[in-house]
Amino acid sequence: QRGGGGEHGGEPYLTFPTYDLPQPNEVLPAVIVSLPQLLNPDGGSWTKTGKNDYIARRSDGSLLQITPDIYIFSQWASITRYLADLGINNAVENPYQSVQQDDGSPGLNEPQPASVYGNGTSGFMINWLGCRCSWPCTQLCWFYLLGSQFLQWVAVVVAVLTIVFQVLLLESMIVANFLAEVPHTTTWYEWWTLDEPWLPRLIWLLGKVIVFWFMIGNAVNFDDSQSFLASPEIRLLLRSLANRFEGQTYAYCTVVLWTIISEFATVIVVSYFALVSAIIINVESTGNALGDATIIFLIFDFIPELDGWAMGLIAFAACLPQDFVDQSSTYLQGPRCQVVYRTYRYVLFWWTGIWTTLLILLFRYQMTPLYLWVVPASFLYFLVLWQTWPYCLDGWPVCFPHGGPCIFWAALGTTLLWTGFFILRYGCFLFPCVCAPEVPGWFFFPPSNMLLSPLEGEWDTKYFYLFVERLFGLGGRAFLDGLWGEVDCGWEPLESDYERFYHGDLQTPQQFQKGWETRVAQLEGQVQVLTNVLASLGLGVWQRRREESVRGSARGPVARSCRRGRACRW
Repeated sequence: QRGGGGEHGGEPYLTFPTYDLPQPNEVLPAVIVSLPQLLNPDGGSWTKTGKNDYIARRSDGSLLQITPDIYIFSQWASITRYLADLGINNAVENPYQSVQQDDGSPGLNEPQPASVYGNGTSGFMINWLGCRCSWPCTQLCWFYLLGSQFLQWVAVVVAVLTIVFQVLLLESMIVANFLAEVPHTTTWYEWWTLDEPWLPRLIWLLGKVIVFWFMIGNAVNFDDSQSFLASPEIRLLLRSLANRFEGQTYAYCTVVLWTIISEFATVIVVSYFALVSAIIINVESTGNALGDATIIFLIFDFIPELDGWAMGLIAFAACLPQDFVDQSSTYLQGPRCQVVYRTYRYVLFWWTGIWTTLLILLFRYQMTPLYLWVVPASFLYFLVLWQTWPYCLDGWPVCFPHGGPCIFWAALGTTLLWTGFFILRYGCFLFPCVCAPEVPGWFFFPPSNMLLSPLEGEWDTKYFYLFVERLFGLGGRAFLDGLWGEVDCGWEPLESDYERFYHGDLQTPQQFQKGWETRVAQLEGQVQVLTNVLASLGLGVWQRRREESVRGSARGPVARSCRRGRACRW
């Protein structure tokens, strides 16, 4: 053991083998790239792009950018051993920072909070017994945790919790702000005939459609929304590390794990944006253009920014100084990476923007749970694109030299399994009649928006189990019985469905008035039907009596005496 070395005594105990510059279509953390090659003037000098102080570009097209993202940081920190070697080097050096002996020889490992290097002649080192920020842990303990990769895997756990929170948040919006609202909506006819000022209503409509596209422009061109576009960097970094020594040896299983996490971050989460964006814009709309614009900011500045906020949490919890956070979050991008990023912008924003606009318009035509199909369709859309268009851009260099099939099947299996789970979870709202009569058929094609939703209680889990029972025939009923007419699907609402809504407390005064008007019209229609039925019945009795009278006249006196008898009744 070469104890006593480190920055102040010679060569480090462990030397991390840095890498050459990344390939044109790769991304690597700047701290693991060879510093002489990074500063090599042959590639051109580094200059700021003018956008901010965190981006520098070289004449060869390489880009040096700070991206504080929990997924990107914890990915490379857990796959490489750079931070582990850094912790071990400091842990080896720290015991010899105890008070030296009188003859100048290194002191024993004495518990004295003094720094040998605090005299200004040998540089600055924190006391080995000093606490790490507010932790009940010494510096030596903290470096041991870093050297054993404990802290790096804490960051991985935070990344997993972040992705879980994002998915649960998006799922809760579908349950509480969409399915629970079916079939309530303000139709285009109602919007057009409202007895309210016309100009605010017009701005309300234009704001829903246009402001969303303005926010797309903000996400593309301004750095405060760049975490919305972190998906390509996550996948490019994973591919770059998988092609290095770590990804093909001791960190192979970690690469597979990060393939699953990356699939959630770059395929699963972004697939919810089209539907959830329309839900937020429509259901949470207040009618005030300025207020609705702030709602749209939630889509671009809260859910995507969770990645950066989680990175800030790691910096706070681990007591990392800002310069260390900046250094560990600086990434070197090859010249071709910007092509991938631009393509991803088109892939993401055109799909999300078009579907969001269509759903905004359709929500005001009819509110139906069948719009849920947009989400699994988006799953498959982004899955196919991430497996195809990088190869179309750069060809065979995007393929993994080792473990490629495993990475491919891990990504494919993750998305397909989550798609299957999504269909199981919302199957009662994706397939009409399957869960009837609990979920009636009229719920999929509501004849009126003045009906109360039949969903009651803990329905989000209840109907999940119900669909599983119907799918596998566990309840004694086949999956397609409703479609074959074996079960009444309930395509028409019952009287109680209307009555419950009209006497409920969920409607606005306008809905209350319109509901009673609709109810009166229905009752008048029923009365007219009954009148017609009675009239037809009365006409039939009169006709029978006339025919019998004619026959009786033909039979003669017997028939006439019978008619005069009390016991003979026609």
